Amino acid sequence: MSMENPHAPKPLIGVTPAFYHHEELDRSIIAVNYTDRIQEAGGLPVIIPPLQNCEQVRVLLDRLDGIVLGGGRDVLPSRYGGKLIPEIIRVQLPQRDRSDFLLVEAIWERRFPCLGICLGLQELNIFLGGDVFQHIPKEVPEAIIHKIDDMFEARHDVRVQPESLLARVTGYSSINTNSAHHQSIKTLANGIHIVAKTEDGIIEAVEPDDNRPFLAVQWHPEMEADPVAGLNLFRWLVNEANRENRK
Repeated sequence: MSMENPHAPKPLIGVTPAFYHHEELDRSIIAVNYTDRIQEAGGLPVIIPPLQNCEQVRVLLDRLDGIVLGGGRDVLPSRYGGKLIPEIIRVQLPQRDRSDFLLVEAIWERRFPCLGICLGLQELNIFLGGDVFQHIPKEVPEAIIHKIDDMFEARHDVRVQPESLLARVTGYSSINTNSAHHQSIKTLANGIHIVAKTEDGIIEAVEPDDNRPFLAVQWHPEMEADPVAGLNLFRWLVNEANRENRK
């Protein structure tokens, strides 16, 4: 059995931060949980500010080895034919929205290793032609609680499809996860399939039909103390991002 080389270069893992207007300076902000998990998994985190065009994305991906599409506010409803409901929807600022979708397009086309988290799952589905429930409590009244205020206090069990990538990564057919979302996939896009749901039928994870290295989950693995639903997902990404594995 081969031994890991401690001197081998660590994969560079880009991660998308939140982006906010500020009275003095607009700011990109990333929770330390993302960067901590990437490092614990064996990668080096690189924070990606809002990018402006396809050329910037191309140059960046040429230098990175993997991407984490992090959580954030809601996708602009105009991207999936929805209407803005100000009292319910808190949309991304246009700078991040544009940058994220440029990244998703390039990642998908290049078959680039990616872990999509919460918003990242929804962005993938919308990019491929799907849409979302704009507010689960309103549109799915029988749903269990998926969000408590702005915290990660809500928890639920997620049923994982046997033989899926997620089942191999976690090692379980049912896992307990945090839940901090008020939107979720409504119409599933072509090109991906469901690999996990909660008991109320809300989609919690998807994978590509063609086995490209893209895993997307609705919960926040960076906030999980248990590696089953947390660190193991980042370890999968770092392994896929390793340049030796991509040759």
